[in-house]
Amino acid sequence: MMTLAAYLESPNALALTALAEAVGISKGRLSQLRDSREWPPSLALAVERETGGALNASLICPVVAAARQGIAA
Repeated sequence: MMTLAAYLESPNALALTALAEAVGISKGRLSQLRDSREWPPSLALAVERETGGALNASLICPVVAAARQGIAA
């Protein structure tokens, strides 16, 4: 599973600051989620969009995963 930390080390990744700006949160808040698998759903979806799917929202947010599988969270 790719975490934010792994994404940031990958080639062509956005920098933490650029990604934070793209999703509309502070760099500090995004840094807090570096190794988390419990992201807020809206933020997980925004990060998935901004990373071109490199960070899959289903893998970093159980609510998104459940919704995509049609399971009540």
